[in-house]
Order: sequence, then structure tokens, then C-alpha cells
Amino acid sequence: MILETERLILRPWEEADAEECFRYAADPEVGSPCGWPAHTCVEDSRNVIKNVLNGPECYAV
Repeated sequence: MILETERLILRPWEEADAEECFRYAADPEVGSPCGWPAHTCVEDSRNVIKNVLNGPECYAV
């Protein structure tokens, strides 16, 4: 499902989002509150997208 307003789009995560996710998830201050260690490579982010952020109510902004 994609939810779209004039100023916001919420959509399911895609593996193509891994590089952008990594930009934030590599920061230790981001990962800790989310419950995971800081990502050390794009593959870490890709695995989180495939195995954690793939739920029906988990959206990319």
C-alpha cells in the first residue's frame, strides 16, 4: 500500500533504498534507539530492509 498526501509519501521499503538507509543507519545514534548496532556497510542495511522492514505496516518516508 502507498499512502500519499500533498507533502508526504509513505510506501513499502525496497532493496533499492539500502544506500539511503545506510546513510542514516551507519550513525550509532540512529541504530541504538532502533535496537540494532550501527550498520557497517550497505549490505547490513539491505538485510534489515529484507528481514525487518518488510512488515505490512512498515513504511519508507
